[in-house]
Amino acid sequence: MIYSNFINKTSKYLKSVRILKNYVSFDMIFPNSWVVNKKTPEGVEIIETENQEGNVIKSFVSENKKELIDKIENIIDGIIKTNIEREEKEKLFKSKVNELKNIFEKEKLENLKGLKFDLEELTKFIQNEEAEISSRVTEGTELTK
Repeated sequence: MIYSNFINKTSKYLKSVRILKNYVSFDMIFPNSWVVNKKTPEGVEIIETENQEGNVIKSFVSENKKELIDKIENIIDGIIKTNIEREEKEKLFKSKVNELKNIFEKEKLENLKGLKFDLEELTKFIQNEEAEISSRVTEGTELTK
């Protein structure tokens, strides 16, 4: 990846990039609530260095080799995308629950008894999403908070 692209994509979370002898460290600031891969590809190590104001600093360290740096960039990109999507899903879920709650508060019981959800369509949608996610999963799938 071109470094300017990586820096632009991660600027909200990137604290520093350090070169230590023959090693490189990408120091990232993530919210404590974010899930980060516990297992990493061989040659890459994740070190939690600090915890400050609801955020955690994770250092992604490897030898200063192009293929390892590319792996780190992919790991970080995946962490950011996965957690932003998870947060958006949580917000959407809460919003939909509130919409449903409002419907239940306003409607009469008889009207609510006729309320139906198309679970077959929802199941098909979920299965398609799971198939897409499993096709994107790479090594290091165990997650921690």
